[in-house]
Amino acid sequence: MGLIGTEASYIQQLQQLLPPGPAFDLELQPDVAQTMAALAPELGRADGNGEALLLELNPATATVLLPVWEGYLGLPAVCVVPGSQTLEERRAAVIDKLTATGAPQLSYYRKLGVQSGIPIQIEEFRPARVGVASVGDFLYGAAWPWSWIASAPAEAYGTEAAATLDCRLQRDAPEYTDVVLGFGKDVVEGIALQVDKLFNAIHYVVPAAVSGIEDL
Repeated sequence: MGLIGTEASYIQQLQQLLPPGPAFDLELQPDVAQTMAALAPELGRADGNGEALLLELNPATATVLLPVWEGYLGLPAVCVVPGSQTLEERRAAVIDKLTATGAPQLSYYRKLGVQSGIPIQIEEFRPARVGVASVGDFLYGAAWPWSWIASAPAEAYGTEAAATLDCRLQRDAPEYTDVVLGFGKDVVEGIALQVDKLFNAIHYVVPAAVSGIEDL
């Protein structure tokens, strides 16, 4: 490793700036040598801070100036517990806020789930219409198009991540809509499927089998 960036290199550079002659000879003048030795670490620190400043200009690598970025963007958000985010999560939040464009779409709300560590499915509704609705469909009223459900896995219920996600959904959803964070849709659908199979077995398979026995 060379002398560049070390205390010795700064002492050498300072010595080169001194006038020639015995009055500034470091070997003959210990006071001057001590002054050079005291100045060298501070020059190194200032030089190092100059290089570090380049990292602070990018929120992806900022550390010291990260609170400045957050203050400018209104972060951390009200849905985040103070001190709960890691350094990388704070940087990611700044970048997301800086790069966000356009009106929120379904993909945006799904991304909120990914950021919270909870994958969600968005389910929208429409009022029942003759010719569109099929037998067995729910008969949703006129207000249902303004409501939607974000379905999360059942195991996410009651977690801090779920509370944060629910807060962010409520905050970012359009004011004219009503959003609900639901849990365990896959479980409910699985139960419903089993019930349908049981209903079919009781009302169709079993009677058909019994009637077949009578024909023997």
